[in-house]
Amino acid sequence: MKKITATLLALLMIACLGTAAAADSGDAEMVTVLADVPDGWENPCVWAWADDGTNAFAAWPGEAMEPLGDSGWYYIYVPAFVQNVIISANEASVQTAGDTVEAGREVWISVADDLTTTVSYDAQADVEIPEYVETFAVHAYVPLEWESVSVSADGAEKQMTGGEDGWFTASLPVTASSIVLSGNGGEASTEAISIDPQEVWVTVYNDLTYEVSYEDPDAPDAEPITVYAQVPADWAGPCCWAWSAPDGTNAFSAWPGEAMAEGDDGWYSIEVPGWINSIIINANEGSVQTTDISVEVGQDVWITVADAENAAVSYEQPAGDAAEATPEPEASEAPAETAGDSGGSSAVVWIVVIVVIVAVIAVAVVVSKKKKK
Repeated sequence: MKKITATLLALLMIACLGTAAAADSGDAEMVTVLADVPDGWENPCVWAWADDGTNAFAAWPGEAMEPLGDSGWYYIYVPAFVQNVIISANEASVQTAGDTVEAGREVWISVADDLTTTVSYDAQADVEIPEYVETFAVHAYVPLEWESVSVSADGAEKQMTGGEDGWFTASLPVTASSIVLSGNGGEASTEAISIDPQEVWVTVYNDLTYEVSYEDPDAPDAEPITVYAQVPADWAGPCCWAWSAPDGTNAFSAWPGEAMAEGDDGWYSIEVPGWINSIIINANEGSVQTTDISVEVGQDVWITVADAENAAVSYEQPAGDAAEATPEPEASEAPAETAGDSGGSSAVVWIVVIVVIVAVIAVAVVVSKKKKK
């Protein structure tokens, strides 16, 4: 009986750990967006986002699509959370109005000359789609006379997009260890530039010398600030989402932002870039949130959240005890178990951890008793 118990507990441990691993791997899932565009649409790009506003890419018009062999279709991989897609081309001078798509599914979008689109989840071409390869962004600031810019890596050349703000951008596979930047169809080009496989900014001068940086040279120069927040008692695990309006530069890569740390005084806090001017405090894994809160640039801020629609902002810590400063939330008519459900995956993780610990102890006891006999 003890052997059976130990075996069952061990299997339970493996199943729990396997479930947790599967959940983690799902966070990084990527799906394919494919597009068939009208004649004259050069270097099509995809801009994609989720319904909650989380963008797949850092800046408009998104990232360039790759030709899918000789099929006439282009493809790109996007995060599985994507629910909205815009196809653009010719340096974003032409674009679709945007299509709503099912998250987590491969989607084929055909663009007509009049910019209407047809969305399908069935393959529209008998061609193999290359496997997903992790990429990183390369940004290039080049001489003004370079009317077109391309980047070469691992023997392949890729057209760079953008340039409105002076920076051209392309995505390269993480296998790339050096690049060559070229302009005007190869009339001018740099020597091979050694880089690390992470987001990089390269400034090219008229004499073809260059500078490499792994921090955005145009990022606002501001000291970090601290955001403090008090939230209702039923707001679990509060997070901060922050950005700069109206340009839309986000402080964090994905919703719901980053978790805030709880202090001994009852205030939650987090350090954010000093250039942000807009904040959302959210909790329960992003299922509850404040409205957009405008704040002054470069100042620490205290935000007292009464409920999703009401929050008070101060640039000095409010007087009085933290618990007293937070208004009591209105009574909810929802069943008592609703608040527990909002914990979602966090509660599941703790249950898994507890089960594993109990299982380990039980196995150890069984083995110990067996040795004594």
